[in-house]
Formats: sequence, structure tokens, C-alpha cells
Amino acid sequence: MSEVTQDGVVRKWPEFQARKKTCPEYNLHDSGQVAAMRAVAINLQSWEEENGVSSITSADKRLIKEIVEEQIEEHMGNAGKNCLQNKKEILPPFIIIACKDEAKSVTSSFTRQLRQITVLLKSAVTFTSETLWFIVLTNSVDVFNQIKSIPSKWPDNYKSRLQFESGNVWYPSDREEMKTYFRPCSSARLFLPQSLRDIDAAVLVDTDTIFLRPPEDLLREIYRFNESQAVGMVQTSKDYVGKKIPFPKPNGANTGVMVMNLTRLRALPEGWTNVTLKAFDKYRKRLSAFKTNDIVNIAVGQNPEIYYNLDCVWNYNTGSCIGSKNIFPKAETSGVYLLHGTNGVFTRRRCIEFRSVFDAWENYQLGSSLSELLEDIKDKLKSKGRHQITCRKMPSLDIMFTKSLQIMLEK
Repeated sequence: MSEVTQDGVVRKWPEFQARKKTCPEYNLHDSGQVAAMRAVAINLQSWEEENGVSSITSADKRLIKEIVEEQIEEHMGNAGKNCLQNKKEILPPFIIIACKDEAKSVTSSFTRQLRQITVLLKSAVTFTSETLWFIVLTNSVDVFNQIKSIPSKWPDNYKSRLQFESGNVWYPSDREEMKTYFRPCSSARLFLPQSLRDIDAAVLVDTDTIFLRPPEDLLREIYRFNESQAVGMVQTSKDYVGKKIPFPKPNGANTGVMVMNLTRLRALPEGWTNVTLKAFDKYRKRLSAFKTNDIVNIAVGQNPEIYYNLDCVWNYNTGSCIGSKNIFPKAETSGVYLLHGTNGVFTRRRCIEFRSVFDAWENYQLGSSLSELLEDIKDKLKSKGRHQITCRKMPSLDIMFTKSLQIMLEK
């Protein structure tokens, strides 16, 4: 199936609300491209069963491409087909997962998460030249409404850059205990292909992340996948080396940012959901406190052909620097593109450099000069205390956290 998706269907990502004005014939929820893909899959499966083969030759691919075109025309009509073809690219959505602890009505952790989501969205609209689609997976309508209302008081030209859609977190009926792994619903990322059955591709970002570069550049990483790759993540700092579990080489990966071809994950021989559940069952006793991260690493490690090594600058976290050593030297030359405040460092005094960037963004008023934002970040970095427990001997950290913004301002 990877060749089928590579040949054109999955590359034309589903339209969403903001673009229906220019492509009114196309509606994600009226089957459209999803129905076309399913029809192609059925035709392909029937063809393979009839012929007793699973490989796809060049001639076969041409035939499949013809089927794709026929199905797109049938489900979308010529007008919709032409509309999509005339667009240079259609960007996939971002996914964020946010849940309240069902055992508590109000929690300080959720209040902190809302602060972080506000900064995440603020950084996204600051740098983007696109309309960004965010799908919020949650266990509460109230949570979605709170997130959706975050931009309500922003200037119209920024507010209009965001479109929101809600979705329910999904777990297998016999795996309810997995809901509580790490943080509420954090483990829902294990089942995104099942939760988002009508979505071809998406980019998951943890809510404790800040864009320091246009977010659409991260979305475009999906176009760099080869014909078999299905999930892109940044390598860790040897977190898994020496552990007796499979993981993507050489060091394992961090799941805080995941670029995913969901169609390909669903098309794995056993399906992504079964792959992750089997990984959990087999290695349950070897999982760390970060069970979700471990399970994804095992599943991808067992299927190395689906792994795409996402550039380190798209998920720079406290594990990217240890003491005086920068694990990812490229970040020193290009700057960090996305900062990840793992383990609560954006709102705690565990790593002042990370909190300094967060505080500057939280104070930043949309529409104000980006030069002022840059200077505020630099000032806060200069005045940082000595309370940090990681990255404390890295003089280049200040430059890495400001260089990307500096480069954009100089253009």
C-alpha cells in the first residue's frame, strides 16, 4: 500500500474548513478522498488475492494510479479534482492531546497545560503564513471549548490563522488502564491512526512546545518521507542504548513531536494498534516510567523501515543537552526550531534557560515587534539564576534559543 499512497492520493492531504471556500466541492466528511483511498485499497486487495501476489510492479502501479483517478473523480467530481490539483500543497493538521484528570474537577497541572497551549498557539500564529488546522483530542467538551477560546481576544489577523476541530481520545475497550500512563490521556498517541480514521496524515506536538520557526516547515517534513516511512521523530540522547527492548537506531526517539502518515500506519500488516498493544504485552515488565514513549519506540524498533529521522532542531528538550555537552551540534548553527519543555521546565525553576524563553513568549503581545520579543528573550537569558539542573554549563544555549528568530528578522 505504500506505493499506492506515494503515487498521489495521500500526498493530497484532506481539505479542512478554512479551505472549503476555495474548494467547495470537497468536504472531508462527505467521503471525498478518504472514500477514494478505501476504494483503491479494496481494489488492490482483491487484485492481490486473485493473483496470489503482494508485490507491485511498475505496470501494476500505473493501473492502480488509473483506479485512483477514477475513484477521485467519482467521489469528488471534476471540479473538486481540479481544485485540489491546482493547489501547490495542502498541509496536514496538527494534533494536540489535552485532558482533565477525571478524578479531579480542577487541577494545577491542567491550569499549567492551558498556559503552555496558549504559548504554543501564540508562537504558531506569530510565524505562520498559513491557516493552521489543530485537532484537539480530549475527554471533555469543556477542555476543547477552553482551548478554542484562547485566541478569542487576539487581533483578527492572528485569530484567523487558526482552525480548531475536536476529537475524542480512543482506547481499546480492554485497555482502559492505559489512560493513566504518565499524564491523563498522554498515551492516546498510541492509537492516533484509530482515533483519526478519516485523516491521512498529521503532526502531533506535545502541549509543552514552542515554535521558533514557521510551523508549516514542520508540517512539510511529511513530504520528505520515502515510500515506506510512516512516522518521524527526533532521536534522544542515548536514552535506550543498553536497554533490552527494540528501538529506532541509534539512540531511540522522543515522542513529543511525531510526524505521521496515518494511512501507512493503518496499513501495517497487523495494523498500528495491534503492533503497539503487542509491544506493551511483550515488554510490559521492562517499561520505564515513560511507558508511552517506550511503547512507541518498541513498535517502531520492530518495524525500522517506517522510521524517519526527524531533524534534531524540531524537538530540542532538556535531554538534548547534558551538563556542558550539546547532543545535537546542528542546533548551534541553525538555531532551535521547536523548543520542548519536558518535565515541566517551562513553569518550574529546574532549567532556567527553558523557562526564560517561555516567560518571554507568555508576556509577548501579538502584533508587537518581534525585535522586542528577541530582546526580551535575550535579557531573560542573561539574567537567569543558577538553579538549573541540566544544560548548566552550555554557553551556546542562549544562542541556540535565539538564533532562528534572529535569522528570520535579518531576512
